[in-house]
Amino acid sequence: MSGQTLTDRIAAAQYSLTGSEVCRAVCKATTHEQTAPKKKHLEYLIQATQETNVNVPQMADTLIERAGNASWVVVFKALITTHHLMVHGNERFLQFLASRNTLFNLSNFLDRTGSHGVHPLVRNE
Repeated sequence: MSGQTLTDRIAAAQYSLTGSEVCRAVCKATTHEQTAPKKKHLEYLIQATQETNVNVPQMADTLIERAGNASWVVVFKALITTHHLMVHGNERFLQFLASRNTLFNLSNFLDRTGSHGVHPLVRNE
C-alpha cells in the first residue's frame, strides 16, 4: 500500500472519470507523500508534452492549481514537477508558461497543517 492520502486517491479518480490522464498524472506526481515525485509520473508528463494532441494549457493549469494547495508537500512537488517539465519537456510547455501574466502566486502561502511549513516567527492565529 502506498502512502497516498484519501484526498490524493479521490482527486486521481476524479481525473480518471473525466478522461484526463495528463491531469491524473499531475495529481499522482504531486501527492501528499513526503517523497519526490515518482519517476514514472514525471516521464509520462514529459512524454505528454511531446504529443500534439495533449492540452498543454490544461496540464499547466492543473500544476498551478496543485501549487495553490494548502499542503506544503503538494506545493513543493508541483513546483518540482513544473521545473522538471520546463527542463526536460517540450518547448511548448515552457512557451506557454512564459506567455502567462500570472502563474504561481505563493505570497499568501502558509501551511498550518504542521510545524514544517510555519516560520518560527509567525504566530498561529
